[in-house]
Amino acid sequence: MRIAIVLGALVLTAAPTLAANTPMPTDPMPSKADQQAAVQRVAAVGVPIYRAGNQKRYVALTFDDGPGPGTDTVMDEMRRYGFHATFFTNGKNFATWPETLKRAARDHSLGDHTWSHHHMPGLPVPQQISQVATSVAASERITGTPVMLFRSPYGASTGAVQNWLTQKRMLQVMWTQDSRDSLGAPWTEILRRSEQFITPGSIILLHENRGQTAKAVNRLLPEIRRRGFKAVTVPELLALNPPDLAQVRSDAGARAGTRTVRQ
Repeated sequence: MRIAIVLGALVLTAAPTLAANTPMPTDPMPSKADQQAAVQRVAAVGVPIYRAGNQKRYVALTFDDGPGPGTDTVMDEMRRYGFHATFFTNGKNFATWPETLKRAARDHSLGDHTWSHHHMPGLPVPQQISQVATSVAASERITGTPVMLFRSPYGASTGAVQNWLTQKRMLQVMWTQDSRDSLGAPWTEILRRSEQFITPGSIILLHENRGQTAKAVNRLLPEIRRRGFKAVTVPELLALNPPDLAQVRSDAGARAGTRTVRQ
């Protein structure tokens, strides 16, 4: 009998909005080595992460399903504000957008999102692992950058995938807040839901290749800065706002927004 873990957003209460025009934090950005160490510290726990610590005013914007026609536009907007993002990419897109993939690896952070965006619990275990391993290998070959992060399509993972990730010292990243852009939400709702979690350590789920998302992001980025926050990559977030490992276990164990189904 195979256990499939279907993962969703952690249910949290958004913190009160800070006063406008609060200065952004000025910590030096962690080195690549420090970022890798921060990721591996959490990955060793062997469960997905939903949020980082709550010490400082950093958030992570994460974008799924690229690279694609909107990825460079989002990166251009992030650069305007001095922000960084994390892009969870599908290997099937690499041949069409190799230069965009390289730019994302160079200027931001990459995570894997499988080769072809299948619902993982519906695949035999060997195909589940192949979906991840093939995409990771292709990304590393094209960019020359190790892939440390993974997010399963639809937030639906399995025990077999989690075990493989743990062996590879990769971290499965979920989210604190789903913008619902993948469900066809209008930009006003995407923006409202994202703004609710401009809170320390939040991880926000977005999809950059949707027109409504682009409209929301254009308004979200100045609001992040106005509130005195800074958008950083997931590895940067974990180094700057390291989560308590007991919190990581508790978030996963509580299965808030998650359910386990048997196949």
